Amino acid sequence: MLNSRRTDARRNREVILRAADEAFTEDVDLVPLTEIARRSGLGRATVYRHFSDRYALGLAVAESKLHLLRELVAETAGADFLEVLAELFEEQISRRPLVRLFRELPPADQRRYANQLVAVLAPGLRRAQEAGVVRADVTPADLALICEMVEGVLSSHLPTGGVDSVERVVEVLLAGLRA
Repeated sequence: MLNSRRTDARRNREVILRAADEAFTEDVDLVPLTEIARRSGLGRATVYRHFSDRYALGLAVAESKLHLLRELVAETAGADFLEVLAELFEEQISRRPLVRLFRELPPADQRRYANQLVAVLAPGLRRAQEAGVVRADVTPADLALICEMVEGVLSSHLPTGGVDSVERVVEVLLAGLRA
């Protein structure tokens, strides 16, 4: 009985995370937990049992994304590192509610998560530099700054031309990293 409860709890958590990940791709400012409950087909109490608030849920989704990125970096040859970065920027562009949630965290937490991202990307960057694909003067910390630059374009109130302009800026940034 206890084992079946644990299995149900794991399955419910995965359903909630999938529903949240999908919701984070929509162009809304806020994704409330009640919306995640509706999308997951589970009760609000079940969602709140797993995630006390939208921050806890957002961090869990981000952690799963970071895990996938870690796997991608580990299996990617140095020559393909810029493709990994392009995919990372696509996630940043397409998951605006998740990024906004992170922007609401205290600065110390934002730095901690940025440091985790840099730590995940650093081995791929080194391999890409050794392969002669990425400029030798790029540091792992520069990758966090580049993410900030993309975020600046995304959150700008200037007339940028929308997602197409942001994607063009990303292409320029990636081209600037090439050796």
